[in-house]
Amino acid sequence: MKKHGHTLKIESNRILVEKNRIYTVTSYNQSVYGEKIKRSGSTYIREWNPKRSKLAAAILKGFSSMPITESSTVLYLGASTGTTVSHVSDISYRGNIFAVEFSYDSFIKLYDLSRKRNNIYPILEDANMPERYRFFVEAPDILYQDIAQRNQVQIFNENAKIFPGIRKAMLIIKARAISSNRSDKSIINAAVRQIKDFNVREIIDLKPYDVGNYFVYLDK
Repeated sequence: MKKHGHTLKIESNRILVEKNRIYTVTSYNQSVYGEKIKRSGSTYIREWNPKRSKLAAAILKGFSSMPITESSTVLYLGASTGTTVSHVSDISYRGNIFAVEFSYDSFIKLYDLSRKRNNIYPILEDANMPERYRFFVEAPDILYQDIAQRNQVQIFNENAKIFPGIRKAMLIIKARAISSNRSDKSIINAAVRQIKDFNVREIIDLKPYDVGNYFVYLDK
């Protein structure tokens, strides 16, 4: 597959990388947040903005252990308006994405997105209370969390405990949300030590795409 005369590196059958650009393959010819879309045979290629998606930034920074497959069931905490969720939907096109968001304004856009894609299930709820939505989420095997709260690691631990089938996880640690007067290194080290029942496989500083946020890949 080619774009602008350059061969695209295939990270998976749904993710394409070209130098400092990244794309997902999709069957939807619909822009979600103003991104460019081009037709490629019977499918489409959506540009994935790393400045608006920490998962895209992590991949461009070298993350190559993408656990999300075409049939994964993903519990996504901190779904916001659905920017990254939409690309996860492209990747796991035969799977399910259970997207939890607490902000009503963001949820409205997330809900509108779910009406256009049959593998996104929006949940308007507080991720601090997984017992409230545990019965709506069907056996997730992957957890993705992007939440700007001081107790973000506790939220991660509680959700992982409620859903024991989760074997792999991606956690965005937002250093400034935890402390504003400690170094990032100190914050990250302390946060990682608080993670329960998972092995930390990789920590990626998301600069220059995102400052003060760190992508942590974990598994059991």
